[in-house]
Amino acid sequence: MLNLNRKQAILAGVLLLVFAAVKVAALLWWQSRQPENTPVRESACNVHTGCKLPNGAEVKFSSRVAANEPFDIILRNVPPQTAEVFVSFSMRDMDMGFNRYKLLRQADGSWAALQIRLPVCVQNRHDYLADIHIGGEVFQVGFTAE
Repeated sequence: MLNLNRKQAILAGVLLLVFAAVKVAALLWWQSRQPENTPVRESACNVHTGCKLPNGAEVKFSSRVAANEPFDIILRNVPPQTAEVFVSFSMRDMDMGFNRYKLLRQADGSWAALQIRLPVCVQNRHDYLADIHIGGEVFQVGFTAE
């Protein structure tokens, strides 16, 4: 009987080590997929009516952006050599977790992300920051959701 318990303990230990190794591998993979630390350029911009970013791109969110409803983001005049555009949301002094939405190039040359949602704030705040990644540049735009 003692021999069986020892085998079970060894098996449990091996399984825990395998689980830890898988978890570390997943964490390293996830970290490698994160964008590089690029300088953020803040922009005074009203994303509800549309505005121009410092690189000339124009950004516009749906006219109504609520924390619990899907909305659209459209970017126009993005430099033609741009390979990737995505947006993520945060708040000042608050981490909102991983939330990154890829914008897709449209037939008319614009970039769009449709039916996306804001991360929910547990403090019921509505003052969001949108980090708009265009190629290697990041533009940060503040806005208020309903």
